[in-house]
Amino acid sequence: MLITSQQLRRIIIEEMDDLYSGGEMLQETVSMWIDPDTDKKIDDRAESVDMPPGSLAAIYRKGLADWIEHNRYGKGKEQHLHALEDVEDFIYNRNDVRSHFPVEWNRVKNFRIRKKQKEYRKGIEKRRKAYAREQARKEKLRAAEK
Repeated sequence: MLITSQQLRRIIIEEMDDLYSGGEMLQETVSMWIDPDTDKKIDDRAESVDMPPGSLAAIYRKGLADWIEHNRYGKGKEQHLHALEDVEDFIYNRNDVRSHFPVEWNRVKNFRIRKKQKEYRKGIEKRRKAYAREQARKEKLRAAEK
């Protein structure tokens, strides 16, 4: 059975919820779960900026954890807004954020390289087919002339 990335995220999130279910404050105020609307936003944003959705989701989860780690309960920003700002900072490399996420940045670079290689191969294949059609057309003209 093939599991999609979205299903895998839900499985991981459910396991995290089980781990953190012991603390009442953590259970009430803090959530490591990415809701479907936010997940869709992350996927759409990743497509628009040519980045893999998994990398942006990882940065989003790290932003959620960062908010918890720095005890920002009730200090202005909500947890999910903080995480979304981290994602946007990564996309635009504000304050050299990409250096804090080297694994994700390498995934983005490899994703873009593979995408360019795929487009290049498609272009070559398209030109090859066009050349074959042109040769077949010329053969037909030569055969008609004889």
